Amino acid sequence: MSRAGTRRVGAGHDGTTPAQRESAQLASLLARGTAAGTRHTYGDRPDQHLELYGDPATAEQGIILIHGGYFRQRVDLTHARPLAAELAGGDASGRGGAVVALLEYRRAGGDGGHPRTLEDVSTAVAHCVRLWQELGMRPEGAAAPLIAGHSAGGCLALAWATHHGADLPQARVRALAPITDLIREARGGLAEGAVLDYMGALPDEAPEAYRWEDPRSRAALLPDGFDARIIHGTDDATVDIGFSRDMPLPRTELDGACHFDVIDPASPYFAGVRDWLAG
Repeated sequence: MSRAGTRRVGAGHDGTTPAQRESAQLASLLARGTAAGTRHTYGDRPDQHLELYGDPATAEQGIILIHGGYFRQRVDLTHARPLAAELAGGDASGRGGAVVALLEYRRAGGDGGHPRTLEDVSTAVAHCVRLWQELGMRPEGAAAPLIAGHSAGGCLALAWATHHGADLPQARVRALAPITDLIREARGGLAEGAVLDYMGALPDEAPEAYRWEDPRSRAALLPDGFDARIIHGTDDATVDIGFSRDMPLPRTELDGACHFDVIDPASPYFAGVRDWLAG
C-alpha cells in the first residue's frame, strides 16, 4: 500500500508572480532582524553549531529545524530565525510553546557537501536530544522530536529519517517544500547546478553516493509506521511541487502558496502550516 495521500488547502493571491513573491519574502525574512538564539556547538568546524530558542524545561514540544538554501554556503540559517522564534512561542521562556533548535551545517562551497552535510545533520540531531535532557527536558519529550526541514533542509530531514528513523522511532519528520529527488535535479541542472555542486558528481558517475542520500531512492527504507509527511505550495517557483507529488509520502498541498510561504510567520498560509506541524 502506498504511503502517499494528498490534502489541499487554499488561500488568496496578491497579483504578483510566484518568483516575485519569493524574492520579496526572502528579503523580508532577512530584514526582520530576528535575534539569534542561544548558540551551542556540536562539532569543531565553524558551521557545526545550532541556535536554541525557548526553554527545554518548560517546553511542550521539541523541534529541530533544518534551514534550506539549496545546500549553498552563501545561504545560512539567518532567514529561518523568524520561524524558529515563532515556533518557540515568540519569547525567551518558550513557556507553553516549543524549544526549537535551528541547525547550521557545512554546505557546498565551504567544507561541506555530500556526505559531510548529512553527517552534520545526523550528529546535530543526536546532540539536540542529549542537550535538551541536560537542560531539563523530560527524556520522553527529548526522544520524540519534530524534525522540520525546508527546501534542502527538507531533503536532509527525509534522508536522515531513512538512515536514523529507527534510532528515534517516536520522532516525526515534516518536510516543507523539500528537494526530494537529487538524481533528477542534478541531471536537469536545476538551480544553476546546485545539487550537482553539492553531490560532486552526476548520478551516473557516482551512483552509490546518490543511493546513500537521495530521499526518492531511499523512500522504501523508512521504518514501518514512521511519521514522515510533506507540505508544499502549488505555486512554488524554487522547488517544483511535482517532485513532492512523486514522493510516496502523505502530502498537504497549499493552493497558491510559494516557496517561503511555508516558513514565513507573516504569510497568510502560516497558521495552517503551524497547525500541520503540530499534528
